[in-house]
Amino acid sequence: MLLDRLRRVTRDGRWIPEVDGLRFVAISSVFLLHVMQALTIGSGRISDGETRYWWLKRLLDNGDRGVMLFFVISGMILATPFARSMLLGSKPVSLRKYYMRRVTRLEPPYMVSMAVAVLGFSLFWHKMIPGGFPHVLASAFYMHSLVFGTHSSVNPVAWSLEVEIQFYILAPLVMQSYRIRRTGLRRVLLLLTILLIVLAQNLFQASPRVELTILYYLQYFLMGLLVADIFVLDIERMKSSWIWDLMGVAALGAIFWPAHTAVLPQALMPIPLGVLFIAAMRSYGLRRIFANEWIAVTGGMCYSIYLLHYGLIFMLYKVTKRAAVNSAEFFVNYPIQLLLITIPVMAICVVFFVLVERPCMDPNWPSKLWHSLTGRREGEVAALDAGGISE
Repeated sequence: MLLDRLRRVTRDGRWIPEVDGLRFVAISSVFLLHVMQALTIGSGRISDGETRYWWLKRLLDNGDRGVMLFFVISGMILATPFARSMLLGSKPVSLRKYYMRRVTRLEPPYMVSMAVAVLGFSLFWHKMIPGGFPHVLASAFYMHSLVFGTHSSVNPVAWSLEVEIQFYILAPLVMQSYRIRRTGLRRVLLLLTILLIVLAQNLFQASPRVELTILYYLQYFLMGLLVADIFVLDIERMKSSWIWDLMGVAALGAIFWPAHTAVLPQALMPIPLGVLFIAAMRSYGLRRIFANEWIAVTGGMCYSIYLLHYGLIFMLYKVTKRAAVNSAEFFVNYPIQLLLITIPVMAICVVFFVLVERPCMDPNWPSKLWHSLTGRREGEVAALDAGGISE
């Protein structure tokens, strides 16, 4: 079946479609934002009537909240095996295998995408990446934001992957919070830490360099830890209810509606993100949407889509902008561009996922590759997976 060939590979066979459904929400919001940016940056204001569609522009402009949702999901995914180990007494997480799995799972697709970005930029724009080799090298090692204090000139969206890597490194230390045995105390302390981080960010002006690091986004990963706590201990005992549908819809509104200038909603953003996660698991209607096979399978390809979509969108727009109706408003031109851009971008991303990312989801791929190249079998590395449900 086609969907089975496109579904993410998991080490232990446990695939939770609702998680990939949330990934779909995250990558879709980011994708829609960048199509809007291609349209507005590439062609300027379409007409004076655009102000009538301020509500649409606000929703699209808030697509960057999808990155925050990614951070919560990452926190939850990485925390789950640690929570099972420390709270339920399951097998301890091997740090060697944990870090090795991050390398074998994430690094090959990232490096291939970086090489494609450099080659594509040179061929399409007929010049080298801005900043040259130092920027390419810094981007390859997830250091561009730390070294230059700006988004990567190779792939601007890679800043969030750099933040993710910083959390991956710190995660085993952060997970020690699960050693607090009293459930209520542990969760209250996690929530208070989240609020204290947000308060500190609002009291002290952060530099642009800091705003592109884990220091500015740690609260979202900590919300992932809190969600993992609930997921491991309570989710099976929680009854499904339409109330969770209402809470999930309210959470979506609290995430994607408030303007960026709204201080309080921005500060409290981790909370509706956490609520949305629980709602995806224990609602009726929303759960059916998130667990839909097409939605979940597409969400499962989010890493490939995220790595490639930005550059592809802006390259394709050089062609698709010819279809823009200059006399029409944004509300007319945006769907046209979205259709023309989405189909080829998704086709390329699916191919990349099947050929590059999906094989790396198999924790045994290094030994299989070694065997195919040398004909000799190395020790299986199936235990490389840290036990999470993201792989």
